[in-house]
Amino acid sequence: MTQVSVWCPAKVNLFLRILAREESGHHQIETFFQAVGLWDKVTVRRGDAGIALHTATAEWAAPELGEIADQLGTPQDNTVVRAAQAFFDATGCRPAVSIELAKAIPPRTGLGGASSDAAGTLAALNLFHDWPLQRNAVIEVGGRIGADVAFFCADEPSALAWGRGDRVLPCPAPPPTPIALVVPWERFATADAYREASDRLALPAGSAQLPGLSSGDWKVLGALAGRLGNDFEPTAFRRLPLLADCKAALVEAGAVAAGLTGSGSAVYGVFETANAAERAARRVGEIDGVATALVVPTLDAMPDLERRT
Repeated sequence: MTQVSVWCPAKVNLFLRILAREESGHHQIETFFQAVGLWDKVTVRRGDAGIALHTATAEWAAPELGEIADQLGTPQDNTVVRAAQAFFDATGCRPAVSIELAKAIPPRTGLGGASSDAAGTLAALNLFHDWPLQRNAVIEVGGRIGADVAFFCADEPSALAWGRGDRVLPCPAPPPTPIALVVPWERFATADAYREASDRLALPAGSAQLPGLSSGDWKVLGALAGRLGNDFEPTAFRRLPLLADCKAALVEAGAVAAGLTGSGSAVYGVFETANAAERAARRVGEIDGVATALVVPTLDAMPDLERRT
């Protein structure tokens, strides 16, 4: 086998609650992840000794976002390199790979690009080295890299997550439907967002009742999302009021569910038809401070690995 490629989807959080802050500084959360069809791509090839990472803005990336690859940190800080090192530490395999990362998911938006890239890297390396890790072991390794990585490692498009986001219960995926993703120019640091949001909340908080979570029905899930919300919204909307304007516009346009995803700073709206989503995206895209508004589908299955011999 000469190379393995994997498409790495983005996600939105239909709701996100902060339940507790640990003495370590980590947070206990409760959230529902939904994978969506905005993609990065990771390709693993045989290389010289060590782990070499090459990043580029994907040719399918929204041109309004500019060179997304230039918005990343150093290779050593990239979750792809961290995931690769974690894989080799866990398996004892000798690192000698060249990894290409094509980016279309904008960073620091709550869309999960870095976490998805890490999970894709683990999956690609596991196949490239003839499956030294079982699925549960991949999820465990992923969970140690970052809070959202375990969801993408679980290889299910819809899931309830709790703990630090590393405990994942797959749920029936609702039918694919259009979703508008609104990306502002201004971005938030996740650590700052958690600190400010948890300082505002009365913690610890109890887990919520989640009726209809396994229904696979967008109207039921939308009502649940509207009731539980996202604990980061008050802080994010205060720091960047245009996000509140974006959410309000999406709701007015008929979104089944709408809100901040992750700790921000992207906002999403779920719609019943492509025409409604496109109209909403055009309207929200005109709000001052918005970089782009994209329409992509939600996913009812995760992508297969691509291999070449």
